[in-house]
Amino acid sequence: MAPIKGRKSANKNVPVLSHEFVIQNHADIVSCVAMVIVIGLMVQFTSPLAYLFVALQYGESIEENKAILTYGTGLKDLLATFFYFLICIIFHAIIQEYVLDKVSRKLHLSKSKNSKFYESGQLIVFNAVSMVWALDILVKENWLANLSLLWNGYPHNTLSFSTKFFYIIQFAYWAHILPELYFQKIKKEEMFNKIKYSILYMAFVSTIYVTNFNRVGVVVLLLHYISGVVYHAVQLIDITEKEEDSKKVKFAQSVYNWIFLAVQVLIFIVSQVTLWFGLASVEYSGEQRDFNTPLLRLLASASALAVQIWIVYEFFNVNGNLSISFGLGKQKSKVKTNDDASKKRKKAANKKFNELTEADQNIKKTAKAELNKAIKSKKL
Repeated sequence: MAPIKGRKSANKNVPVLSHEFVIQNHADIVSCVAMVIVIGLMVQFTSPLAYLFVALQYGESIEENKAILTYGTGLKDLLATFFYFLICIIFHAIIQEYVLDKVSRKLHLSKSKNSKFYESGQLIVFNAVSMVWALDILVKENWLANLSLLWNGYPHNTLSFSTKFFYIIQFAYWAHILPELYFQKIKKEEMFNKIKYSILYMAFVSTIYVTNFNRVGVVVLLLHYISGVVYHAVQLIDITEKEEDSKKVKFAQSVYNWIFLAVQVLIFIVSQVTLWFGLASVEYSGEQRDFNTPLLRLLASASALAVQIWIVYEFFNVNGNLSISFGLGKQKSKVKTNDDASKKRKKAANKKFNELTEADQNIKKTAKAELNKAIKSKKL
């Protein structure tokens, strides 16, 4: 296997098993672990154990057509999730090294923009793949043509191969974000926000998977990833656009704002209609993991609504007031004190410095250090 290159300092000799060594070679280390599991399939003694990691478990054929397999759910799915968690780390490194790093070098981005570029570059790929995958499930399962299938037949204890694999990859991907914070040397002040969203996604996916609300979960994730693709596309446009306050960026942001709200409205309608009206018409079966009771439906509905309110709050909190977010007007200018003006100048200077490329930042830092050194020597 050809080694996956590390980041910029990969050519330096570092002690084996040190933090820097692990960071530089994490993709190769993870590839070796995944390869050991795959090789285990070829050995008769270890193949039953390796099979638990690579293949989907709890498969059962439909009586009418034994060629069609459906899958149940259980604790063994954690083993498959671990294996595909490793695969996600490997693909993350491949996209980083062979796509994003090459594009970034051509764009000559600053350090701050590089970090945002890498994040949005990775997430737009995952959002796009998940969006197409979820849409494919909806079309094949015929849920778009007959929305009542979202709740009819609940609890949906069996899943198609594509649906089950979709959920395992979803959990594996958002779980792999956590070690990537270490591998990518993310700053401490940026970690909390990334950890928060990663845990929120994992909590949502695992809850949907355990409670058998997997059909409505696919629809909600599809809508959410449509919004996500547009959001990260806007981020990439903003990062790569050289002109400040570009009309292209403002237009793209305005389009995303409306798409975001439209998606939230659709998610609200689909989730609440399914939980309140759809499942209310389905009798409680008493089967294991049947959560179709009034109390649990109320809890699920309230939780879904609370998460949506929080997401919308975060959206407006980041984008400012309503008029600015949708380009409907501008805030009235206020008289600023001298302190406010000085803070604004200082902030603008820092922003200008951060917008410089990494090489220019290093040159500026070196020049400033030499100037300070010369001033000190004159004083002496």
